[in-house]
Amino acid sequence: MRRFSVAVIVLLFLISPARGLGKKDEVRTALDLLESTYRSITSLRAKFLQFEERPGVGVSTSEEGLMSFMPPGKMRWDYEGKRPHRVVINDNLVWIFTPSRNQVVRREMSLQEMRMGPMTFMRGLEGLEEQFAVYPGKDNLEGKYALDLFPIDERTSYERIGILVSVQTGLLERIRIHHRLGNLTTIEFSDIKTDVKLSDDLFKWDVPEGTEVIEP
Repeated sequence: MRRFSVAVIVLLFLISPARGLGKKDEVRTALDLLESTYRSITSLRAKFLQFEERPGVGVSTSEEGLMSFMPPGKMRWDYEGKRPHRVVINDNLVWIFTPSRNQVVRREMSLQEMRMGPMTFMRGLEGLEEQFAVYPGKDNLEGKYALDLFPIDERTSYERIGILVSVQTGLLERIRIHHRLGNLTTIEFSDIKTDVKLSDDLFKWDVPEGTEVIEP
């Protein structure tokens, strides 16, 4: 369950095409671009790769799948491979369905809680500065805004979240969560398509009858 509730982001960035701007102006530009982009699109679909690194126990894992998003409140993550599972967000309701266990975890989350998780982060892109101190990031990648988000509330399980935003499209291309225990969660997006036709049925409760429901 921790992988699904792991907290997720903080913004830091070092370069941008607007070379005449100071770092603070660049951060402001990146935040405005990010928020306005996700405010303007009607839907988004992308492939994703998720990496989990746990140096303390010498374990690294990777998963991939398809993410569907209808701003502001509907999102679905379909994990493929050996352990397929599904995460669905519909407004303040989140459920995680694992077919191999015939089990679904269902819970309600506030907008503040949404901003704390890698899979729910995009649900709370508006008003990030209410919960994070935003700084330029260290990644020096051409055509990307690198930002680090440090949580104002230090009781979170992570110390910062790093994101990469495309200068050209304003879309998130990577989310990286630095956990206080030293673990690292990275989600990379590719083949991103916006304003695609998505059915509302994708975000409805579709767990098979007889599935065990856990509500923590």
